[in-house]
Amino acid sequence: MSRAFFNLDRIDPDGLRRVASALRSAGYSERGVQERLCLEDITELELEAFPFLLKHRLRKRSPLDVAISLFLLQGKATEEELGELFDTAARRLLRKSKILAADPTDRTYLARVSLFPLGEKLFFTDHRYAHTAWHKARVDRDPVMFLDTDSYWLARSTVRKPVRNVLDLGTGCGLHAILAAESAERVVGVDINRRAVNFARLNATLNDAWNAVFVDGDLFTPVGRERFDLIVANPPCVAAPTYRLSYRDGGPSGADVLRRVIAHLPDHLSTEGTAHVVTRIAERDGEPYLDRIRRWLGGANMNLHSLRVEEQSILEFAIKHTKHVFGERYERYSRELMDWVTNMRAQRFRRVISVVLSVQWNEDGPHSPWTQEDECKPPTGDFALELARLLHAKRRVRSLPSLESLSGMRLGIPDDLLLIERRRPTGEGFDTKDFRVEFKHARMSTELDVKPLVRDLLERVDNRATVPEVIQRLAEDTGQDVAAIDERCRKALLVMFERGLVTLDELSSVSSGHRPTGVPSGPPEAQRTQVQSGIDPRSISTDASSGELFLPQDDGQAPN
Repeated sequence: MSRAFFNLDRIDPDGLRRVASALRSAGYSERGVQERLCLEDITELELEAFPFLLKHRLRKRSPLDVAISLFLLQGKATEEELGELFDTAARRLLRKSKILAADPTDRTYLARVSLFPLGEKLFFTDHRYAHTAWHKARVDRDPVMFLDTDSYWLARSTVRKPVRNVLDLGTGCGLHAILAAESAERVVGVDINRRAVNFARLNATLNDAWNAVFVDGDLFTPVGRERFDLIVANPPCVAAPTYRLSYRDGGPSGADVLRRVIAHLPDHLSTEGTAHVVTRIAERDGEPYLDRIRRWLGGANMNLHSLRVEEQSILEFAIKHTKHVFGERYERYSRELMDWVTNMRAQRFRRVISVVLSVQWNEDGPHSPWTQEDECKPPTGDFALELARLLHAKRRVRSLPSLESLSGMRLGIPDDLLLIERRRPTGEGFDTKDFRVEFKHARMSTELDVKPLVRDLLERVDNRATVPEVIQRLAEDTGQDVAAIDERCRKALLVMFERGLVTLDELSSVSSGHRPTGVPSGPPEAQRTQVQSGIDPRSISTDASSGELFLPQDDGQAPN
């Protein structure tokens, strides 16, 4: 059984918040740390770089340098340096609460826990590394997970909007529950590790998340049959030959906990709710991981979207989880590595995929639930806004009563979209190889190789024309009959809208005989579209059109 660490009854909440205020005043934030350590992203921080960072990046020993050294790089600070960062009352609180420990041999202080920044918020966790004798002696049997790459990815991918209640499964240090508390009436964080619940409660005080409560228990068990508007989870998901770290290891397949999370989403997600899960999942040849997730959902009428962020071979994955940087014995490493590889190979796994999963109930009338995968770069900044746009676009397209509804829409093009023609030399000059669209600021679908129909439609959009006007221009310019190309163009425009290539806005007045249904370009509001009787909504399905509009990346094909 792990030990609770903080005696919360003896810690002054106001004093703790003053500690956080002093750190923020010194510049201790996600951006401040990145700039001071010259990192592109805080997730780049690795133990191998600590000696250089401590000796060169932090050599000025400013208050910010001291804070980074003490709470993030697991270094030391003198009494004088602490005095520059904290007042007397704050230093006394840090010592009394066992956050700081004195080293009597050289009159310095070390942090018994780490403090990770995410945005302007701060989160206490157990140390990420136990690379010295002092740190190894203080490793708990069931430590509270540090903020790693997955933690930041989930924070950056979660769509934020006002909701009634939120559930954070496997809350750990309380990170995602506390982030959600800003836009929710009530947040519940659950963790089977009582030590994690203790840390989460401290962090809620530190960040003034008064509406976040934390309970110990196994996944959904503590919340009974309650449903939530937002569910977030970063479950243990490492395919490990043995259970060693409860916050990391998900059994031999890596899916022991993930399977249970996915299987119970239909029982706990509200009608308008969204679940976001960041995880790593092993994949076999001929068995896409999304098929496994669909089976775990048990036939529930839910839409499933996946962002494929990274991919590792089983050897790369095994090396990452068995390599110890300092004081490593080769024989031990060799045995451990082979145990990990053998475990993966025995289950016929070929690769490990890092994904961001989003699950919502299917509200698309007679449409069957959809499953879609997109590739993207690691989430940064306002990535969640792009994900919100994609999920909303998918739902709004499928809720249209018919393709004729597009007649009341005006087309636009995002400001950061570029249409590029790539040409190749021939004996007599240059021929067009293909066309590509690029987004200067996007993190999802930053580059797409497109076929001529997409190029032809984009070139005729001027942010003023309606859908029929754009199709009419294309027909006139190419000498085709409007009736012959109308349906295909409308389907293509819907796919382009889903991919973010165009915007669709409802006109204030439309001369067509039916009531138009708009497809806004921003995040969703609480609105519905009634399906008209007598029209088969399946006629506007975009699935078949997608393959006709986009080429695989760098496949060398010429447009057809």
